[in-house]
Amino acid sequence: MKIISALLTTLLLTTAISGCATAPDPAKVCTSEWISERSDIAVSRIERKAKNTLKPLRNAGEKWAQGKQPNFIQMALLGASLKSLEKEVKNGQGIKDLKILSATCNDPQIISRAMDGFLRKQGLPDNIINFIESTGVYQELIAPDPTLLNRA
Repeated sequence: MKIISALLTTLLLTTAISGCATAPDPAKVCTSEWISERSDIAVSRIERKAKNTLKPLRNAGEKWAQGKQPNFIQMALLGASLKSLEKEVKNGQGIKDLKILSATCNDPQIISRAMDGFLRKQGLPDNIINFIESTGVYQELIAPDPTLLNRA
């Protein structure tokens, strides 16, 4: 029984020590490839959660790009979509992952580049992307959060 206890203790200590040794060193791991891979995973999470909210954004953007005004129903759907997208960006795991990545690599632009790429990938017209990116709410939501690194 003492031998098993000693083996388990040794195994636990070895695991704890090796876990510390494998923590990423930002100076070594924050290459563009490493960042891109993790950023893509985070954006994929956002895409899955927000896919239903993007169609009304595209529809309204297309109307405005044609010089037309979206009708009442399109405007109502647009408002609901913006709220849903805000909720995902505020509380979703994807944005939290981007913020942790940004804090880890000390690069606040990681979040804004990823979100801009996400919006463009969805086929949103430039006027909608510019509108979204210019709002104070959006700017606040994509702001880096260095305290997340301490909780990760």
